[in-house]
Amino acid sequence: MNRVILLILTVWAAGATAWGQPRGAGRTLKTIDFEERKLGNDEDLPMHWVKLVGEGLPHYVNGRLARTMAHGGEYSFQFDLNGGSLVYRYEATRIPIQTGAHYRVEAFVRTTPMPHARARLSAYFTDLDGHPIADTRRQSALYAATAPAEAWRPLEVSLTAEAADAGFLVIELGLLQPEMYAGDPLGQRTLHPQDIAGTAWFDDVTVSQVPEVTLATEAPGNIFRRSEPLRLTVLVNDRFVDDLSSQLVVTDAAGRAVHQQSGALDMTRAEDLGPGRKRLTLLLPDLPAGFYEAKLAMSSHGQLVGEQTIDLVRLADDAPATAPDPRFGIIATALPAEGWSELPSILPFLSAGRVKLAIWSAGREGRRTDSAAFDSLLEKLAALGITPTACLVDLPPEVAEKIGDGSWEALLKADPATWQPQFSYLIARHANHLDRWQLGDDCSDAFVTRPEMRKVYDLIYGEFAKLVRRPDLAMPWPAWYELDGKLPATVALSVPPSVLPSQIPLYMQDLRGREGHNLSISLQLPPREQYGRQVWIRDVAQRVVYALSADAERIDLPLPFTIRRVGERTERQPDEMLLIERTLITTLAGATFRGKVALAEGLEAFLFDRGGVGILAIWDRGADDATRELAINVSDRAYQLDLWGNATALTRLEDREGGKVRLTVGPTPIFLVGVDAQLAQLRASIALDRPLLESSFEPHTRHIRFVNPYRQAIGGSFKLKPPAGWTVSPASQTFTLNPGETLDREITLEFPYNSFAGEKIIAAEFTIQADGTSRFVAPIALKLGLSDVGMQTLAVRDGDDVSVQQIISNYGDKPIDYTAFAIFPGQARQERLVTNLGAGRTTIKRYRFQNVTIVPGSTVRVGVKELDGARILNDETPIQ
Repeated sequence: MNRVILLILTVWAAGATAWGQPRGAGRTLKTIDFEERKLGNDEDLPMHWVKLVGEGLPHYVNGRLARTMAHGGEYSFQFDLNGGSLVYRYEATRIPIQTGAHYRVEAFVRTTPMPHARARLSAYFTDLDGHPIADTRRQSALYAATAPAEAWRPLEVSLTAEAADAGFLVIELGLLQPEMYAGDPLGQRTLHPQDIAGTAWFDDVTVSQVPEVTLATEAPGNIFRRSEPLRLTVLVNDRFVDDLSSQLVVTDAAGRAVHQQSGALDMTRAEDLGPGRKRLTLLLPDLPAGFYEAKLAMSSHGQLVGEQTIDLVRLADDAPATAPDPRFGIIATALPAEGWSELPSILPFLSAGRVKLAIWSAGREGRRTDSAAFDSLLEKLAALGITPTACLVDLPPEVAEKIGDGSWEALLKADPATWQPQFSYLIARHANHLDRWQLGDDCSDAFVTRPEMRKVYDLIYGEFAKLVRRPDLAMPWPAWYELDGKLPATVALSVPPSVLPSQIPLYMQDLRGREGHNLSISLQLPPREQYGRQVWIRDVAQRVVYALSADAERIDLPLPFTIRRVGERTERQPDEMLLIERTLITTLAGATFRGKVALAEGLEAFLFDRGGVGILAIWDRGADDATRELAINVSDRAYQLDLWGNATALTRLEDREGGKVRLTVGPTPIFLVGVDAQLAQLRASIALDRPLLESSFEPHTRHIRFVNPYRQAIGGSFKLKPPAGWTVSPASQTFTLNPGETLDREITLEFPYNSFAGEKIIAAEFTIQADGTSRFVAPIALKLGLSDVGMQTLAVRDGDDVSVQQIISNYGDKPIDYTAFAIFPGQARQERLVTNLGAGRTTIKRYRFQNVTIVPGSTVRVGVKELDGARILNDETPIQ
């Protein structure tokens, strides 16, 4: 009897910390540091750990205490593989717990590099008799080093003792082969690789009773309109909260802290949701539009016991959703099926007219795409005017198991009865709401690199053709591959970040003029970590503008949400790209590209027209982040819009400036909304018929042209101001144009003999009388050079000497004869002959100027002059 009483007292004492208010050291219930030699354990096996045996767990594979590696102290628990898996369990009934409490189990692990095997931490509850409680097992992320000497990696498991009979917590440490964690997608036919050798070290295992804290918002997708208060909801599940203190830190997209509050939780304001469950509301300050991260850290007696992070977005306006534009689509194939129900409340924020869903994929085991929930989703999307594209990314596991292979090519040899019924039923069931399909995932190169995949496409297309007239079935195609062979009904052209935004129209040209084929542009975002946040944002904006300027009918952008797995649940958090995509789509929805407008040298300005409202997308082509100011003419109702959706009134200059506004422009695109669309179209049409000007010392004839886009006749005048030293005649002209009429006037240009080659600007000062009087200056670009001769020069300082290398290429179809020369100020002119240089050939000429005075900014003038003719090419090269 005395032994029984002693046992009861011992168990009660051990559980006192878990069952009552934590004392002193905090909420840590158990620490296993494997420093057991000093406790008298001379065995290889740590105390209270039991090896599991069974299928895939060979008896000859063991773990042991080891001094070869340790996270803290001298010892760790070392697992050595020799084929098979290895799992050790901490003895049941040694860690008592309290029903309703939340627990966190942590361990540190380090491994040798292993291609297949993975280390994992697991935990579950048992009843008072040590029997496992179903559905309580939780497992950490899998881990194995990919390179030698990787640092210790923390593994973590969180679980709540919800079962009424929960009495103890059990821990398992494992080093597992794929057969233990990868599942069996092909049933008995599944073959798993193995690592024969490998080692893992586990150390510093801790069990803590912690509050279960969930940070959330009541806003769909954590998206707040401008007038909506920023409210966070904190759900706390804990048996006691008196020892808890919190720190809330809110940071913006640049990582700057914009709000912080600390202190004990005021539970007097909390809503009681049941035993141990309370809900608090935190009101954030009135933050400007943007992306924010809110991090709530909970601590007890100075020890961190829980941390939650949530991302949220605040819009710049309260504007209702605009009509969806069918040209814009959202790629949501990475969104798990449980997140589909949120799409009808999120997509209207973006005004996208299409969305891609992965209805067949390797990870969709057990979910039927013909469920009532999916039917309801399709109906809601249809009501919103959003067209879904059903993507058959992978064979579903149930089909793969029937045919014994998970690859698409297996369909070519499989019995049609194993997959056709499910496929046909899928099409027939959803024919009213699904008329666009895609085989394979975006970015896949399978249809290019594997010829059999073309046959798979034909097979699937044939099944569609039996049930649907002219099926719209897309085939993914990476942009860097040439389009060849029989083209699919729809080409889903995937554009990688390596393709420059300005090159996108070139990749679209291959499909122009081909009847019966659709083109969908899938824009991949550049890596934010590699390029930086600003470059990442402006690159995406420029890609959308260039794609629209090339008359893209379908542009697909990634779902602007971060999707990550946290324990047993999937978290979906908004990304800053949501703001960017929303601004791009809502601003350009329903707009038609009208042309590029010449505003100033080095500026890109794309004109779009939406129902008579002009929209200019503007940015500086400069490579750095510098900005510059310029004065341009716009209408009184125009305003500036940045990529985050912030609208700004334009600063008007003095009346003597002709009604101009001051605009600050940098490499990140901005929009001018509400410009005079007709005047902007007129500016976009101003150009010379041949912008290349041959560098020859003789008069050059060109034609200046522009179109009257107004619905009435216009009149006016223009004056041409060429570069300094140049002459243009006639310099001033008047005109009258009927609606739609094109002006075509001849002008003559002459330039000095020593003019440098390159880009030149003629400033055209216009005065237009239409609805009113408008004045503006349009820069007309031309290039001075030789069409058949190319020249590249490098000037390098060598002590007190300057060495010059001149590369001359003949791009013509017949030999050329020139004199090449180099001039340094204060030195004699140096010349070299270039005679009988054949078509397509290149020659190199070198010069050296000795004992010269070189100052910062010094340059060398170089060039070539035709031996028998008036052609000459001048250039100025800085000395490096």
